[in-house]
Amino acid sequence: MAKIQIPHYLLPKLGSGANSGFCLVTVELLDGRIFSNLVVKEGIYITGRRADVGGEGPLPFSSGEICDIQRCAFIF
Repeated sequence: MAKIQIPHYLLPKLGSGANSGFCLVTVELLDGRIFSNLVVKEGIYITGRRADVGGEGPLPFSSGEICDIQRCAFIF
């Protein structure tokens, strides 16, 4: 399982509701790659992709590579 801490300066972009359970985000990295439908738990950790069992799985980046984050709307 990945447990990538979101840089503190980006946390306000998630809003106050991010602390309740989990939320989905899209992350942009410094090299321009974009990852969507990532799971945030405990309001500060990216733990995997939405499709991963329990929202926990490997991710190919580290905290220092994240340059932007955006909370996703739940659409079923």
